[in-house]
Amino acid sequence: MAEPHTDEVFEYEDHQAEDEDDDESFKEFFDAFSEKDAILEPGISKTFEQFLDNDGDEEKGIRALAGSYVGLPNVVNVMIEWMHSAGFRKREIHGIVEEHLKTLIMKHFDPKKADMIFTEEGSTPSWLEEMIQHSSWRELFYQLAEQYPDCLMLKFAMKLISDAGFQGEITSASTAFHQPDAFSGLVRNVIMKIATCKTGDVHKGMREFTNLVVHNQQTYLYSQVVLHSLNSTDSIKNLQLWVREELQKDAQGRNRDVTNMSLYFRGVGSHEKLFEAMAAMLSRNALNPADMSILYKHYADQSSSPPVHYLHIPHLLELLIQAFFKPGSSINPDHRDKYIFILAYSVSVYEHQMIGNPCLDDLEATKKAIETAHVICSRANASHAELQVEVPTLFECVKYPVVAMGVVRWVEHTLLDPMFFEEAAESSALFLVLLDEVAACHQLQHPFILELLKKLTEGSYPMLEVSVQMELKKSLVDHLVHLLSCGHVLPVVQYIAQCMEMGALDQSHIRHFVTEVLLIVGSPYSVDFGSAFLPLVQNQEITAPLTNTDMTDPVSLFLAECSRKSKKKKKRT
Repeated sequence: MAEPHTDEVFEYEDHQAEDEDDDESFKEFFDAFSEKDAILEPGISKTFEQFLDNDGDEEKGIRALAGSYVGLPNVVNVMIEWMHSAGFRKREIHGIVEEHLKTLIMKHFDPKKADMIFTEEGSTPSWLEEMIQHSSWRELFYQLAEQYPDCLMLKFAMKLISDAGFQGEITSASTAFHQPDAFSGLVRNVIMKIATCKTGDVHKGMREFTNLVVHNQQTYLYSQVVLHSLNSTDSIKNLQLWVREELQKDAQGRNRDVTNMSLYFRGVGSHEKLFEAMAAMLSRNALNPADMSILYKHYADQSSSPPVHYLHIPHLLELLIQAFFKPGSSINPDHRDKYIFILAYSVSVYEHQMIGNPCLDDLEATKKAIETAHVICSRANASHAELQVEVPTLFECVKYPVVAMGVVRWVEHTLLDPMFFEEAAESSALFLVLLDEVAACHQLQHPFILELLKKLTEGSYPMLEVSVQMELKKSLVDHLVHLLSCGHVLPVVQYIAQCMEMGALDQSHIRHFVTEVLLIVGSPYSVDFGSAFLPLVQNQEITAPLTNTDMTDPVSLFLAECSRKSKKKKKRT
């Protein structure tokens, strides 16, 4: 196709050169007029009026605009007609053109020019109101706003989108942050999703929420205020508290110190000395005798002790547990009783709902359990025989959840020490038995135990002979089976299935797992368990040695039960 108006373009360029020599003051105008298809630009009318107001030559201005006209929109329309004639569907053509335009806009978008156009219009451009009615163009605005958060035109577009009722589509904190209504709607939607989703999806919703909220200090503060002000029923309060604590933990993980805000929301700010002591330790991520003495002084005085929930800070509890149960940690003997008191008080004391006074019934027993377990776990270089003697005592101590968590931490630090299996591998069974006891006593600690068993199962032990390594991995599989038998079923099965797919476990170990599980489960099987366990059983390389010809073995019976359920489901549908 011949390029339109070629002669006029050359003619105009000659005239422009003469004009620029005559009068430099009009150069800016003629530069604007000489842009390709300048006559189609939104602000060209105003620019031409300014040109005339400055006594510009009307004829030369018109010739400049006419000379720069190429008609690209018309060329595009002609190509669209050609594509339609070639057999493309209208929707397909529309999609191709739209995607190409979006690509060009993303590539060449200039926020300064966009703001200039926006301010020159003086009112909401009609084209902008029309664009936000289409989801594909709204998506383009979201991408641009993420890339250019300071652009005024895009901020206004976000407000228009929010006002038009599409605020639910805005999922980026940096995009929604500049529009309070949009951000509030986004926070509300995510909170509702967390409150109503299934148990297994809570953590997924929580990740989405933390990514949204821990954007900066303002979004964090706003969201904590919203959560704090919600009128929750008793059934939701625990979830609400968990969400607030997860936000704090995530913020700390991103090296953002939100300690003071978190303490204020707990009400600790009404006790100045207590606030300062807790803030100092949490901000430095370390306990110290001086601040712990202040905590002890406040809570030991039962006549005026602060509410116990001030101490229910996961970060603080973790620091205390690490102080007592992490190998190598040391506590000043002169202050050890104060540390024990604060930890025991925080986990065993509660206020009566009616009279408000703290109930101390379990305080002394909890203190004794913590102290006893601490003495055993702090013995460096204890022999296998010495530890074996103490196992029954630890079994009694881990009945207290706080001691159980401490023992899990102690076992974790001990078994993950690179030197442990080189120097004291024979003691590993004692530590793993302690995990079994904790799993049997405390369901809420199952995820922590599973994570530790995963690390051990996936670990490498080059210092051990191959046969000893195989026996150790088989032993770890036995402990995974025990964890499953204690109620942590799906996470354990899903982990073994993942090991099978990734080749992280020897087939003999997976076969051992399948054998042991089939011995302790029975029909009818839940849909979730069946779908998770079936891939393991269907793997012929794993289960072929476990079957017999008359199909009465556990593997065959499990497959038959799954087949019957599948047929019943098909009949119902």
